Amino acid sequence: MKSILVLLVGLIPLFSFLSSEASDVNRTAKDSAILQSSRIADDESTIIAFFSYPPLAHIAPSGRLSGIVIETVREICSEAGLNCEFKILPVARVYRSVSDHTASAIITGRHPSFGDCCTTSDWQFPWSAGIYSRFPPEHMTISASELKGHRMIVIRGWESPYRYFKDLAALSQSGAIKLALAKDNHSAVRMLQHGRAEYLWGGKHFSWYFEKKGLGDAFHYTPLIQAPLAIWVDKRRPDIRQALDKGYQSLKARGALSSDGSQLKADLMKARYEEPARY
Repeated sequence: MKSILVLLVGLIPLFSFLSSEASDVNRTAKDSAILQSSRIADDESTIIAFFSYPPLAHIAPSGRLSGIVIETVREICSEAGLNCEFKILPVARVYRSVSDHTASAIITGRHPSFGDCCTTSDWQFPWSAGIYSRFPPEHMTISASELKGHRMIVIRGWESPYRYFKDLAALSQSGAIKLALAKDNHSAVRMLQHGRAEYLWGGKHFSWYFEKKGLGDAFHYTPLIQAPLAIWVDKRRPDIRQALDKGYQSLKARGALSSDGSQLKADLMKARYEEPARY
């Protein structure tokens, strides 16, 4: 009996080892399953949302999405082996698309508010925003107090004018400043062109619209903020961000991008870029 007891006691460490080993195997299998679930399937579409912003992003007459930014990010996706699907949405829906799971990434300006949901890719594109007006540059508004008694066009869903003019919403509610809301860039430019307001808050590339309309010298632009565009990727999909970064670095290494790395080289862009259907 004593011999049997000694034998059983001696087997306890072995059982403990086997139990621990089985637990480790199960845990490893579970971790592997989690990792595999976050990997990009061969047939998975990576949805990237952006808003209409010619010449950066727009619908071409062929129905294909094109633009300087779209063509560049599309090439990054191709280099990364990602099947990227681009969606042009209203601004407010773009900002919500990661949180409501309708997109894996969005393209927008760098801002700390997106840090809660997303991480940024290495690629970025220079972008600024400010005020357009017929007033000469030396008389342009640079503070909210100078806007009092005037009208300004802002695009519905844009946050940048409220970030720069901290009390813009309060001044608008009090009637000190009249805000005219435009549904998109195209509408905003038309509103300014037809005298709906003295000022328009817009991006640097709005000058493209004025040039297309033969109004390149009619309106002046004063940049007030700098916020490079970036690809903001859902934090739950680090695999997508890593793939995009590898694709971007690969394009840079083989000289397919401009000197600052923000867009395709001129010859590649010319071969891919399509003009917008309207402006």
